[in-house]
Amino acid sequence: MPEPLRVPAATEMDEASSLRPFRAAYWFGGWNGLTWMIGLGTPMVLLAEKLGATAFQVGLASAFVFLLLPVQVLSTSSLERLGYRRQMVIAWLARASFLLIPLGLALAAPEVPASWMPDALVASVFGFCLLRAFGVAAHIPWLAAILPDRARGRFFATDHAIVSAVGVGTLLLCSTLFDRLRDYDAFAIVYGLSIVGSLLAAWNLLRLPNATPPAPAPLRTLASEARRLCLRPGLFRHYLALSLLGSIVATTLGPFTIYYLKVESGFPSSQLLTFTAAQFGGMIAATWAIRRSLDVVPIRRFFQLASALVVVVNVYWWLLVSGAETLIPFLPAVYFLGGVHIGTQNAAHFTFLPALSEESRRHVTIAVFTAVLGLLAGLAPIFWGLLLKQSGPAPGIVVSRFVLFFALGIVVNALLVALFGRLPDHRAQEQRTT
Repeated sequence: MPEPLRVPAATEMDEASSLRPFRAAYWFGGWNGLTWMIGLGTPMVLLAEKLGATAFQVGLASAFVFLLLPVQVLSTSSLERLGYRRQMVIAWLARASFLLIPLGLALAAPEVPASWMPDALVASVFGFCLLRAFGVAAHIPWLAAILPDRARGRFFATDHAIVSAVGVGTLLLCSTLFDRLRDYDAFAIVYGLSIVGSLLAAWNLLRLPNATPPAPAPLRTLASEARRLCLRPGLFRHYLALSLLGSIVATTLGPFTIYYLKVESGFPSSQLLTFTAAQFGGMIAATWAIRRSLDVVPIRRFFQLASALVVVVNVYWWLLVSGAETLIPFLPAVYFLGGVHIGTQNAAHFTFLPALSEESRRHVTIAVFTAVLGLLAGLAPIFWGLLLKQSGPAPGIVVSRFVLFFALGIVVNALLVALFGRLPDHRAQEQRTT
């Protein structure tokens, strides 16, 4: 007689899906989150404004993290030689050096900034994002290789909750510093902290278990593989098209609303940092609430929820920028709601991304997807920066055009709620066969 099928005990399943060996990844996420939320987030926008940057320069700096992602595709060719862990550690240590430029500008504390200073800040963001793109080619494929499949969604949701919690603490600290110190002194402390965070993030990468390097990905084959993935009908192209549509407004919403509140409405830096902290609070609430359901509920439901939330956010900003100043007291709640959108979207995205390819080609598939999305999405902040920029060198936004920006955001995301309802979820099929 055939041996009866033995159903694993609950304790065995818990052990199989335990995330205990990967706690260093949570520490990495926390310290790394601290670094990028300073180097690429609200503090960077505020320092740019302090140095006299225009809306175009702010848009350009905000776009580099996306525009340089094609480097990630090229970087997959070195994974076979360097391995996942070594490539990430090298990149994360090297990118920390570019944080010395804004730190130096803050320590110089110019009363009347020279014209080259905002350019130097933009150039430092370029270098930071370039090294990030080299290292991030290893990130998701490495984690996908070492994490238990049935706990992947729980890991990414928990990771995002931790990063968001670090964000709240960091931004509240920044808000306190800007409230009690001179702006430049606060910037110096904040950027010094970001360098420490970058070093600690790299140290925690060394504590993670390594994985077998992927098969070689010769540079000569990457272009043809990228073209095949993007042009062939299938799940990859379907999800890429939806992601690109959402990026028309999403990649610009955060930095330009902060810039608008600072330049046009005169909000103090400490208050803007508090708003951003509320946004991270929303990210914590979202990722913690969905961390266990991500692996069992169809992924399209989370994408639909995220799109619906950003419709509400855009409606609020459309009304506020149109002149409804009575809505200003609701800014913390709207930033919190925006955080719920970001947390839901990101957790669903990182859970779904490995499902776009078989494991042997996952590093290339993820790199191509991220690069194409990043390159095209990165053009949006530059376009909007040029469109919204006032004539002349002075900071400012053309408010009438900013109203149109939010109107477009409402239409695009309302459409996405319907379109994401047709997104297939191959994870369900995989789970039924395991």
